[in-house]
Amino acid sequence: MKKIVYGLLLLIFGSAWSALAAQNYPEIEQLVIDSTVLAEQRNLVVYLPAGYQNNKDHFPVLYITDGDIQGPHTAGSLDYLAKFDQTPAMIVVGIVNPPQTRVRDLTVTGADKQNTQQLANADRFLAFIEQEVIPLVKQRYRTLDYQALSGTSHGGQFAINALVKRPGLFDGVIAISPSLYWNKHQLLELTELAMKSNQLQGRLYVSIANEEAAMTEPFQKFVELTQRYQNEKLIVASQIFSLETHNTTVLQGQYYGLKHLFSGWAIPESPQTLADLQANFENRSKLLNTPMAIPEDRAAGYGQWLQYLNRQDDTLVLLKWNRANYPQSLNAHAALIKAYLHFKMAEAAKAALEQAVKSIDGLSVEQKAQLEALFG
Repeated sequence: MKKIVYGLLLLIFGSAWSALAAQNYPEIEQLVIDSTVLAEQRNLVVYLPAGYQNNKDHFPVLYITDGDIQGPHTAGSLDYLAKFDQTPAMIVVGIVNPPQTRVRDLTVTGADKQNTQQLANADRFLAFIEQEVIPLVKQRYRTLDYQALSGTSHGGQFAINALVKRPGLFDGVIAISPSLYWNKHQLLELTELAMKSNQLQGRLYVSIANEEAAMTEPFQKFVELTQRYQNEKLIVASQIFSLETHNTTVLQGQYYGLKHLFSGWAIPESPQTLADLQANFENRSKLLNTPMAIPEDRAAGYGQWLQYLNRQDDTLVLLKWNRANYPQSLNAHAALIKAYLHFKMAEAAKAALEQAVKSIDGLSVEQKAQLEALFG
């Protein structure tokens, strides 16, 4: 029984394992921006999904601070998650924050130092991302209408500030060990004001490690704010990594943060009907703000699983849908013919063969023979 189920999983997830076997790796590009907003040159490191150059797909984008440091492991985690269909593949844009400007870039300006006529510190850096980085990425790469932001420590402070100051700019925000102690907890006050006015939206993931009270106490107050001012437009998850430190927590924080941003993306590793799959891909479409269709190979794989379980009605509904939506796929036609034969429906199988011959453009002699051979 276990061997059979494993074989069925191979059918369903074969494309993921094939991708691993093909050894496709994320591709890296380095860019330099002559920033008008910052009045200086800034560096980006862009991690493209595996196989990006070999397809025409469009991808959601994850922007991360400290991109030269946090980019490689984040791109690796995303690559693994996407290959096993736990998240979508993403373009990762690493924004480099060198030591000499990092504090200036990522921290909130003190209330007593703010100049209402001119942006400073984190607000100015956010304007740089919104006005210069994002347009460049959209122009240069094939992107979807989905973008997320992730940051750690001061980068986590920056990410929460972006959520508060520019609601809706990012669909998802990950803030790992955010330095919320900054300027006497100033960001907590700004967050509460934004939450009271019901402005915030999207998905937010925040985490903390086993750290000093200066870090953990404002973190806990922030979590309490999200619980006190619950908002159906903002979906929040928080997590404590008690076995990690401030410097080691980012690996797990990014992983679980990405899982939260795309909660409901993964298809359960159990038999799925057409209705199950349609509900899952409807959720994916909402997450990415773009229509997502059930792939032909995924539908065929689950159809074969249902067939193994002798769930005739569910099998035929799914495989008929697959043939109707992928009429040029030899595999979709073959899967339905096999199902009819499995359920002793010989006349339906013959009719399905005739439809395959009529439907598939340029059907070769070998392919026709392959379909006919299914009848034994």
